[in-house]
Amino acid sequence: MKFSVTFLGGVGEIGGNCYLYETENSAIIVDCGLKFFQSEFIGIDFTIPDFKHLESVREKLKGVIITHGHEDHIGALPYFLKFFPLPIYAGSYAIRLIKHKIAQSKYRPKSFNTVADGETIVLGDFQINFLEVNHSIPDSFFLIMDVDNKRYIHCGDFRVEKNPLIGKPFPFELLEKYKGNVEALFIDCTNVFNTSTEEDESNLLEKFVDIFKNSKGRVFFTTFSTNISRIKLVIEACKITGRKLLVEGNAFSKNINISRELSYLQIPENLIIPLEKIDYYEPEQLCILITGCQGEPNSSLFKVAMMERKKLKISPSDTFVFSSTIIPGNEKNLNRVINEIYLHNGKVIRGVHISGHATQNHILNVIQTVSPKWTIPIHGEIAHQRLLEKIIDEKKLSNPIFVKNGDKITFSNDEYWISPIPTGTIYIDQRGGFEYDEELFKEKKHLSRDGMIIVFYTKNRVMLETFGFRLTDELDIKIKRYINDSMEKLKEITDEDFDLKSTISSLVRRYFKKNFEKRPIVKTITQEDFNEFI
Repeated sequence: MKFSVTFLGGVGEIGGNCYLYETENSAIIVDCGLKFFQSEFIGIDFTIPDFKHLESVREKLKGVIITHGHEDHIGALPYFLKFFPLPIYAGSYAIRLIKHKIAQSKYRPKSFNTVADGETIVLGDFQINFLEVNHSIPDSFFLIMDVDNKRYIHCGDFRVEKNPLIGKPFPFELLEKYKGNVEALFIDCTNVFNTSTEEDESNLLEKFVDIFKNSKGRVFFTTFSTNISRIKLVIEACKITGRKLLVEGNAFSKNINISRELSYLQIPENLIIPLEKIDYYEPEQLCILITGCQGEPNSSLFKVAMMERKKLKISPSDTFVFSSTIIPGNEKNLNRVINEIYLHNGKVIRGVHISGHATQNHILNVIQTVSPKWTIPIHGEIAHQRLLEKIIDEKKLSNPIFVKNGDKITFSNDEYWISPIPTGTIYIDQRGGFEYDEELFKEKKHLSRDGMIIVFYTKNRVMLETFGFRLTDELDIKIKRYINDSMEKLKEITDEDFDLKSTISSLVRRYFKKNFEKRPIVKTITQEDFNEFI
């Protein structure tokens, strides 16, 4: 039986994870994520995979498997469910996050199905066992997929911990039983450049306590809102140092509530205080857990940095702790926030963090433990993929395979081949719910870079209206004269009919390219257009 995987997103990039696993008779989706905002995307909040290819396998689709609840693995579901209302299978934490995410949408999955460590489900030709692993969010899984007497393992995001604050130690012993009996391993390579042996999350507590004790004023602490282990340490540091905790940002409030419901967090009574009681305490008695670790515009931390929060204005005694990895593309936003904090004499501490992704040594340990025939690096940029590919090859741990978004890899009779599949990216502007395909986004960038000019052309007059740039009076006259002179010459040399609007638009584009190396979008409106309107 042929077995294939199509990479719709999440390969050669950080985010947008979406994988189509397929046999002749059945298909499943593994993860359905968004790619985080990139600063160069003007007017774009995030991107999602283009799901058009899935129409060709619609009748075979059995369900969506979610490895864990991070946005880059569940964020595209509200858009996906509009076209494919399939059953969803995920851990209890991810299920709650997904329900919250789609609450404002009218689109729903066929069913929600909560899975747990060690549980096995059957979807068509796929028998899938869920193996719980460590990550920076609870209920994270490897998927052990048995298809036609062949075994494939899809590693969701993971790190290796011996003494995790939440969940069980990394399951090397359970993986050992699959050794040498795995056809292909699809593995997270995001942190492959890190050659250290990172400590367990719990080792950060001493550092946090030291910061809390030595800070003379308030501690503003920011991290990813789903990093429940990190929140647990912040709570413990508050207990040890006697600080009260103030939670700022809807994402933190939501995730803390979910974690309490699922017993991942136990918070002493009266430890958390509301904002309106902040003046009851001295600055050195407070810790503010605040959203905005990536410098996101409109986040709570961004507003504090811009001095927009009356009760949270920065003072020289304040310490800001950034405990997270910078997602590629967010550097400018984050640096802006940090510079604003420094401008108002706040203190900044960075680097008190342990990644949610396995280091190089741990990635190699997993590969050695499983000893797959083929290893496919995913969930990383091209540099991460190529490095892991090189190391695997040099150490002869497996046979590495390099893939890209839009590739379909097919396994059959102990061989594989890769073929291209038409895939793409959809760009989302949440203000108004606008969606742009590749072509529209290209036009949007074109508009942003070179602007637009509208030519109103009648027999008696030419008028120009520009957007994104301004013509001087002298240039306005020159272009009008150029249009009129060119049209007169054209009429003299030909009796044939020609498309007036496209001809004028071409003339103007040519003028701007020749004289200014500028390529504005040009639209022409003629007398006939006015007549039709009237």
